[in-house]
Amino acid sequence: MTERAIRMVTGFAGGAGAARAVRAASLPGVTHYEINLPKLPKSFDGLRAAHLSDLHNKVFGKYNLELYELIAAESPDVIFMTGDMVSHKLPDIPAYLSLVRLLAARFPLYYVNGNHELSDMDEKTFERVRAESEKAGAVCLDNACVEIRRKKDKIRICGLCYTAEYYRGVRQYKKNWKQFSLEDMVSCVNITSTDDFTVLLAHNPLDFEIHAQWGADLSFGGHIHGGFIRLPFIKGIISPELKLMPKYKEGVYYRGNSALVVSRGLGRIRFFNKAEVVLATLRRGGV
Repeated sequence: MTERAIRMVTGFAGGAGAARAVRAASLPGVTHYEINLPKLPKSFDGLRAAHLSDLHNKVFGKYNLELYELIAAESPDVIFMTGDMVSHKLPDIPAYLSLVRLLAARFPLYYVNGNHELSDMDEKTFERVRAESEKAGAVCLDNACVEIRRKKDKIRICGLCYTAEYYRGVRQYKKNWKQFSLEDMVSCVNITSTDDFTVLLAHNPLDFEIHAQWGADLSFGGHIHGGFIRLPFIKGIISPELKLMPKYKEGVYYRGNSALVVSRGLGRIRFFNKAEVVLATLRRGGV
């Protein structure tokens, strides 16, 4: 092989390697947590839940295939999506529905809508997306609950979805803001707490105290985008409500025997704040 040919082969190999590195860097990271839950039924010990939030029209590979493959490689038992998977002005509905179809064909998938789905889709589009998602096998839990069983045990999965008046600080949410209360929680979900172990999907994690008071054993949320800008030790510093140092921005939080998992999300503007898929393993045990 001539020197020129060697340089060409080396150049191609180097370019391909660089392209792979760029592609890998653009994919979300997978963050693993083990969540200790005293009330978790024995049969659900070790349940692996993949948690997605705040995609905001971001597309990872054609038809979101790269995102699907990243999730599938973790072999979750169930998938939870907690809203804002589309975004305002130009919702990329086909890419989002492609992801839903891919995931729901292989895994049980439960989801709630966030403030962007509710504000950025007209009613006709919203209902079409809901119908297409359900046709694919995804279960919408907007203010609804279902039970899932393993052996003789069961857990309840509920979803909380509320209107703009309970979101603060941005766009139309600046006006007539209302503090979310326990009474609002009961009114939305139409269920008072029972002794059943309950997982709550709720886009906004800032209401965690209410979720815990209501009786959620484990909540999943997003909305805060990891605080947009992350700094060492401090981590996320600003919320979508334009508030500094949001209380619940990423990771796992406990309040008594209730736990909260907050995803940094997948889309929107991010500084030192890698997009993430959360893989939460549920464990039966004390905090």
